[in-house]
Amino acid sequence: MSRKSGLLLTLVASLIWGTTFTVSQIAFQFTNPYNLVFLRFATASAGIIILAFPLENKLNLKRELSKKAIWLLSGVYAIGFILQYVGQDLTTASEASLLSNLAPILVPMIAFIALRDLVTNAQKAAIALGFLGLFLIASPRLDLGSVSVLGDLMLLGTSICYATFIILSKRMSVVTFASSLAITLEVTLLLAPVAVSLGGLNPFDLKIEPVGWASIFYLGYPCTIVALAFYLKGLGSISPSESAILLLFQVLTALILAVVFLKEFLDLSQVIGALAIMLALALGTRINRRDKLGKLKSNSYPIDVKHK
Repeated sequence: MSRKSGLLLTLVASLIWGTTFTVSQIAFQFTNPYNLVFLRFATASAGIIILAFPLENKLNLKRELSKKAIWLLSGVYAIGFILQYVGQDLTTASEASLLSNLAPILVPMIAFIALRDLVTNAQKAAIALGFLGLFLIASPRLDLGSVSVLGDLMLLGTSICYATFIILSKRMSVVTFASSLAITLEVTLLLAPVAVSLGGLNPFDLKIEPVGWASIFYLGYPCTIVALAFYLKGLGSISPSESAILLLFQVLTALILAVVFLKEFLDLSQVIGALAIMLALALGTRINRRDKLGKLKSNSYPIDVKHK
């Protein structure tokens, strides 16, 4: 798959994930955060069991479920969700929006150390602009540590988990559709005890109205199955740094939807923050001139290489 296709798939995944905040606000009217995150994955898993397992010969889903790498990624991903939902219950929405979205800033740093992934000057500028944008968007109601230091630390842990998930997915080449389905199934199993112990989940007494179920189904299918599959597939064709920086697009999406559907008002600092993120997205996915020249040279002098 080409780099452009990888960028497009990642951008679409980020766009879909950007809608989760608004949809979750609707679903929270019918259940608590711990139950919601489990029901989101459980709904997706039900669809996978019904639709994917009949295609086992093509997907090799059972093989993916047996891989240690998939279980490791699922564990990291599940911990990230647990920290996010517990942390945001302990602190303010502004702090949650800042601290739980730091993965795009952390990934290029970790990728440089762990994968020797080259970070261009443009990407360095994108990282700085991305952090500035996140800070400005959260700044109107930001008061770090005053509500709950533990909650803030949990949300920071969320970003670390998501950054680790991206790096490990790239390093272990977990980028297939079957891998994304296996991760969804395993995360469901890992989240079940949390929903029961912290959310008081009772499967036989779910008092959720049709609007609530519609929100859960949306979170389960487009926001989980489709978005995760697109993101991992896109990650196979672009660098972890590019992939992570494109996740900033979900912050812009969430901001726009909050204004349109939740009637939230943006002040000047948030508008400037949104513009900073837009510039960060443009810089973060820009190919530097040396990379272009290298590709042109390699295309001018093709070499027949036999792959083992």
